[in-house]
Amino acid sequence: MDVAKASERLLKLAIPNHLVWLCFFYLAFHSFLNLMGELLHFADRNFYCDWWNANNIDTFWRTWNMPVHRWAVRHLYIPIVEMGYSKTTASVTVFFISAFFHEYLVSVPLKTFKIWAFMGMMGQIPLSVLSKMAERYLGARYGNIVVWASLIIGQPLCIMMYYHDYVVTHFGESLIEDYSVV
Repeated sequence: MDVAKASERLLKLAIPNHLVWLCFFYLAFHSFLNLMGELLHFADRNFYCDWWNANNIDTFWRTWNMPVHRWAVRHLYIPIVEMGYSKTTASVTVFFISAFFHEYLVSVPLKTFKIWAFMGMMGQIPLSVLSKMAERYLGARYGNIVVWASLIIGQPLCIMMYYHDYVVTHFGESLIEDYSVV
């Protein structure tokens, strides 16, 4: 595998992918959910907080999707802590369950079972430690840079891995080798 070509393709995919993700976020969380809240007279319209200012990954995950965050805290995190487990164990369990559902949401439409989405979500745990270290030792801005870098690079990397596996499964390894010289 040509690492230089793979890196180039990853970076070419990163910005368009991130722009699509931002558009989806705006349409889903700002427009659609607020429209539904207005139509259904839903009083609590806190669907997201300022995740773009997150100084570490933990803050990002707590602020970008408030309905899911509140559900996870209420139905997973607090019961696990009340059973006597540590907060770290509860957090890892919440990430594990979230990773399972992220993988499920990708695997079912693609009709394939790979672990890339699962591993991407579980990779948030060491990334959390890294972003907290960057925030603590280098300042809040560097913690935010780690958050944005993971958002801009992480999703296209996952897309590339799923695409690679899809092509290999359906068309064989030779197609990948043919395109490596392009």
